[in-house]
Amino acid sequence: MSADDELFGRIGAELTKRPGWRFEPSTTPGGLPSWCFDPAGTVLQSVNVIDGTITLYIPSEDWEVPIDDLEGLLRWIDARRTTST
Repeated sequence: MSADDELFGRIGAELTKRPGWRFEPSTTPGGLPSWCFDPAGTVLQSVNVIDGTITLYIPSEDWEVPIDDLEGLLRWIDARRTTST
């Protein structure tokens, strides 16, 4: 198992504990799977790992957020949830 796979698995173990998060396999050959937040059927955030970097993507803003570690990801998600309506 690669370091990216291990980190992706740790992310999934944390995100599956949270309502609205699910695993989304890639439908594109060679594409990466993601952990997606889609509480109403529309992806609001997705997370993947590329070359050891966690990337959170917000489709509605076409914005990628590089995040240093799992704890930083969870803090970012928690802060965004408390400031969103």
